[in-house]
Formats: sequence, C-alpha cells, structure tokens
Amino acid sequence: MDYCANIVLVEKGAEVFSAETLELLKLIDTEKSIKGAAASMKISSAKAWKMIRAIEKCLGESAVVKSRSEGVDGYNVHISPACRGLLSKYEDFNKKSQAAVKELFDRIF
Repeated sequence: MDYCANIVLVEKGAEVFSAETLELLKLIDTEKSIKGAAASMKISSAKAWKMIRAIEKCLGESAVVKSRSEGVDGYNVHISPACRGLLSKYEDFNKKSQAAVKELFDRIF
C-alpha cells in the first residue's frame, strides 16, 4: 500500500499554487515564453494565463516580467522576484510536508 499527498495552496477557496503551477513557472523560466511553457505541458495558453492570474491576485503584483530580446514574440518572459519567492516557499513547504506525511504513513501503516 502507498499514498499520494498533493499540496495545493488556496486563497478564499480558489487554487493559487500546485505542482502544476510549479511546473509551469519552471518551464516559463526555461522556455522564456508562456506559450512555449504551455505547449511543453500540453495545456492551452489560456489555462496557463489563468494560473498566472491566480498567482498575481495572491501576490498583488505581476508574476511574469517581459524583457526585450529575440524571443518567440520579440521578447523573453521571466518569473518575477516575488513569484520566484513564492515558488521557493512552495517547494520548501511541499518537501517538508511530504516528509511529514511519509513519516506518519509509515507509523500508521
């Protein structure tokens, strides 16, 4: 027997951050493009933007920053420092939560 524990951050009942959000943000930094990140995940650009807007609503500021370059659309996109901070906190919380859940699971089962 095994278990699955997914950490999802919510605000006022709405999903703000999940493993899928984490993957999107990391791909945005790698691909330098929201469209490219969405394509890599096989999700629509509209869904990617919906996830980004949820983060921005929580942060109270932009989650992505455009910089002029020779990117796909004439610019590159990066995640903002505030968004990078949230990403880091989520990863830390997720790692510690998973360790605690595993310990509890092993103790009970």
